[in-house]
Amino acid sequence: MCSDSNDHVGLEMRVETPENVVLTYTLAGPAIRVMAYGMDFLVRTAVMVGIAIVLQIMSIALPGLSTGLLLAIWFVNTWAYFVICECFFNGRSIGKSIFRLRVIHHQGAPISFLASMLRNTLRAVDGIVLYGIGLLSMLCTPRLQRLGDLVAGTVVVQERHVRLPREPVIVNKIDPLPRDEIGSYVPSDGLLSVIDQFLGRRHLLTIGRGHALAWILSRSLADRLNYQGDRTQVERYPMAFLARVFVTFSNREDRSSNRDRDERPVRPARQSPRAQAEPGTRRKRSNQTTQQPSVSIEVPLDFEQ
Repeated sequence: MCSDSNDHVGLEMRVETPENVVLTYTLAGPAIRVMAYGMDFLVRTAVMVGIAIVLQIMSIALPGLSTGLLLAIWFVNTWAYFVICECFFNGRSIGKSIFRLRVIHHQGAPISFLASMLRNTLRAVDGIVLYGIGLLSMLCTPRLQRLGDLVAGTVVVQERHVRLPREPVIVNKIDPLPRDEIGSYVPSDGLLSVIDQFLGRRHLLTIGRGHALAWILSRSLADRLNYQGDRTQVERYPMAFLARVFVTFSNREDRSSNRDRDERPVRPARQSPRAQAEPGTRRKRSNQTTQQPSVSIEVPLDFEQ
């Protein structure tokens, strides 16, 4: 399912996946696409000049061969260049990679071989009058598509590199879990990172879908933590429970103190000066007393599978 952010020509396109995740793409405008095409043109021209020089040298020994071979290479360089790049480099040519552009299906899927063939076959029509036909088509369509894109069902988008938040925005509003309601299990840094990334992207999900995904992890965490609180709240608001787990264990000092509670060794009892001065008396008394068997209790420090 795809919907544009505006009814008129805009730079944003929203795509809703079958998992009810809404993806937002920034459409590439005519100016940046012209610059990307110009870079591809320079690359293809440099390749053709190099091949022409080689064929000119070969024509001395094989006259008549260079003309037909040059026409075949020109076709490959003009049409197949874009098809090969878009199919093997995830919708990017050299020029598009430099300007961070990418060709995708209008529903958000990667471009297919058939779609790439269609859009680049009609490139000759779009290129009439110095790409005037293609430019006019882009200005008249809400997704800035030239004729080749309309036939193939593709769009050109800009790739954005977004740094995700290091911690959820709602951390300062969430209370940690009480220490007397959880056991000694301490989630690993990797698990806390997963919770952090999930909560940081929760705005991309609907509330129902977010709770459904969070319930899978929150149920397992509640069991591992031996959570003694209200389990019905975990079932009704699993995302909130994950946030409380993250707040509880994200502080490294709290994590280390929780581990030290189980790892703290038992110190031997200090002997009095009198007992140290009378070792013979101690041995005599120890022989008269009943010897108790020593019991060693090992407490697992990490229950994580």
